[in-house]
Amino acid sequence: MGRFTKPLLVGLAAIGVLGWVGVLLACQAGSDHPSALHADEAVQWSLAKDLAAGVPYSDNQDKFHGPALAVGTKAVFALRALKFDDAREVDLGLIPFLFYLLVCATPLFLREVSWPTRFLASVLLLVGSAGCYFGHYFIQEPLLVAGFIWGVLLWIQSAGGERPAWWTIFSGVAFGLTLACKVTAAAYLGILLLALLGFARETLSWRRVGWATLGAIVVWVSLQTVLFTDWEGMIAWGHQLWRSFAVASGNEDTLVLTNPGYWWTVGLWLAALVGIRLVRGGPRSAEDVPLALAVGCFLFHLALPYKTPWLLFLPVCLSLTMVWPVLAEGRVWTWVAGFLGATVFVLSSHHVLEEHTPTVSHIRQLPRDLASYRSDWQLAHPGKPFYVAVQGGHYWPLPYYLRGLQVGYGEFAGSDQAPVRFLLQTDLSPPAVPGYETFTLKLRESELYWVLLDSSVEYKAKPCHAF
Repeated sequence: MGRFTKPLLVGLAAIGVLGWVGVLLACQAGSDHPSALHADEAVQWSLAKDLAAGVPYSDNQDKFHGPALAVGTKAVFALRALKFDDAREVDLGLIPFLFYLLVCATPLFLREVSWPTRFLASVLLLVGSAGCYFGHYFIQEPLLVAGFIWGVLLWIQSAGGERPAWWTIFSGVAFGLTLACKVTAAAYLGILLLALLGFARETLSWRRVGWATLGAIVVWVSLQTVLFTDWEGMIAWGHQLWRSFAVASGNEDTLVLTNPGYWWTVGLWLAALVGIRLVRGGPRSAEDVPLALAVGCFLFHLALPYKTPWLLFLPVCLSLTMVWPVLAEGRVWTWVAGFLGATVFVLSSHHVLEEHTPTVSHIRQLPRDLASYRSDWQLAHPGKPFYVAVQGGHYWPLPYYLRGLQVGYGEFAGSDQAPVRFLLQTDLSPPAVPGYETFTLKLRESELYWVLLDSSVEYKAKPCHAF
């Protein structure tokens, strides 16, 4: 049996890994991630579309986040010769997913970790989506997380003494990307500084800090000013920073905690990692920085009233890419326990993740239905303009799904005579408007509209089957 022992063990291990990957894929396939764009994704699409059309980022009404995602999307769409009005949900989701692949690749560059652990950590991140689905959302977080994690990795490795001081400029380049995503990155950098002071003070030479700062400023300013074409973008970043204090304090647009399950899960996961580190013992080192950073970012958001599960994407990815692979190294039982623990965490997170008011999936049928109705209406009213009026409400993500039509938002001349009118529902009494037939459209769980269609048209099929 001796000569067959090693192949047998390898075969059993391969079967185990394949079975584990199958379980993760099944969990991923059964996820509740909505196929329709979330409201925040639609806002980012509108911002990127306006930027591509020549509207300065600093003039956009939705500049609550940085222009990094819009700049990246514009570049990718230009390479693909793809227009924003023709972009599908999958085309938009590809942009952040490319950056999420950078997150998944992070464990492969951990020098102190064995290759089996590196590989399995990367597969777990890729297949399990880090216990969430934000790597596929058209939002800033995947870019921010990818840039920040790589900034930490490059700093630790370049400041370890093996590279000259100027190598830390690459770390700064990654941090510059995060600053052009959201002003929250400034707080993350402050927490990183505290973690470095506590666990890797010897790496904080002025020369290395200077090189990293130079790289961060060049990339940050370049993206924030949309490649040095919109210098008012720097002022916009300052306004975002000022606004962030009002949001964080609960005085403006604060999202309160509605489902604590994901927060409890992440908190217990981080507590377990801290417990493992304390049991292992040993002196403090730069290897402890990612764990201290993940815990610090979690506690930072836990202390503030503004709550959304997207805020936990960074501490979760930090722990899965740079913490548990290091803690799992050592004895076999430690490796097995660490790997199983990470897998359980990823699987359990799928079931407790707050959905954050997703858009109903049937809205994807809306453009096709209204296009059919427009054809019938134009046949009945030749020469007259066909347009849609949307009055009341937040509107998102209607702009994305109505992008193929002429649409006016709010009160404007002729809005009360539009062939199609969207009115926000304030009660259960449908409006009785002469000349219109009334339907109802559920956009999100907390946002419903009355849809009024010109009844003078004998259309072939009533649009918007979900009305």
